[in-house]
Amino acid sequence: MTGILKSLTEGLTITEYSDWVAFVERLNLAVQSGRVRNVPVLRAVWGGKSEEWFLDPQTGEVYGYVPPNPPVYPRWQKVDVLEHLGTPDPAPLSGFKTGQISVMMAHVMKLNLEALVGRGSVEALPTPANVATSKDGTERWYRDRVSNVVYRLVEHYPLKGADDHRWEVVPQAELGGRVQ
Repeated sequence: MTGILKSLTEGLTITEYSDWVAFVERLNLAVQSGRVRNVPVLRAVWGGKSEEWFLDPQTGEVYGYVPPNPPVYPRWQKVDVLEHLGTPDPAPLSGFKTGQISVMMAHVMKLNLEALVGRGSVEALPTPANVATSKDGTERWYRDRVSNVVYRLVEHYPLKGADDHRWEVVPQAELGGRVQ
């Protein structure tokens, strides 16, 4: 039995613009009718945050789709989900040592965090309203998209006393059901 996902490209060469438009219409109709479901990407096959996975509930087949991004052609291909359930990539934020850090380390971390957010493996979260803010310190929160753990970078420059910079896991009690 041929599944609906495979049949979406019958008679089409999705690298041709008009065929790609027809394919997208077929895919959207299949999703809207409930014959196909959009499911979370467990581990990107081709990388990038534009990759989407689709499930045919009748056959259990999963296909991955990446829209065109010239000069790269669109991709539509069956995904071996079990192969992609293997050892996940290490959680990117777990590579930073928690605890007290230097001013220079805080600066380097901010550059790395910006790059990780740009790649989509880390999400910058808004600082909760209940976190005390002051003119002599900042707090930035980040969620690791692999482990779903929330971290914060605390930078405190008091007028008197030593600077206090820390990288730490946000305790579950402080998350208050916001994330997870």
